[in-house]
Amino acid sequence: MQSESKNKVANWHLGMIPRFLPEHSIETIKQLFLDQTGERYATESVRTLPIPEWGGNLVLLDSNKMIRGLLWANKFSSKRVRVVAFAIDSDFKGSGYGSQAWESLVRAARQDGHQEIQLEVRGDNEFAIEFYKRRGLEIISVLDGYYNAGIGYVMRGQI
Repeated sequence: MQSESKNKVANWHLGMIPRFLPEHSIETIKQLFLDQTGERYATESVRTLPIPEWGGNLVLLDSNKMIRGLLWANKFSSKRVRVVAFAIDSDFKGSGYGSQAWESLVRAARQDGHQEIQLEVRGDNEFAIEFYKRRGLEIISVLDGYYNAGIGYVMRGQI
C-alpha cells in the first residue's frame, strides 16, 4: 500500500510484536505518541502493549525505513477488535494513509471472524472522532481522567 504525501512516500507494513522492536524504534514510537496525542509513554509501557503479529499490527515506513505511523490493534474478544494505538506523523496526515490502514484492519478483523471495532480517543481530537464516525463508530461512553489532557471517549462500531 503506497501513497504520496507532500512529495513523501510511505508504505504500510506488518509490524513486529512491540517487545521485539529495537530500541530506536521504541524511541521513535514514543515521540510519535507524544507529538500526536500529547501523552508520554515509558519504554516498558510501549514494549508490553498486547499487540500480536497479525493484520491489525501495522507500521507506516517512509523511504528511509523510518516509522511515520502505526496502527496497533488486538483481538479483544471473539467478536471485538480493540485499537490500542493509531497515530500518523503530521507530515503524512491527510493523504489517505489512515484510510489505508483502517481498511487493512477491517479486512484482517473480518478474516478472523470479528464483528466490531472499539477504541478510546481523546475528547478534543475532533479529526479522529470524525474519522471514526465516518467508519461507523459511535461514542458509547465518556472516560474521565483517561487522558492527561482531559476526557476521552470509548467508540465502537460494527465492521
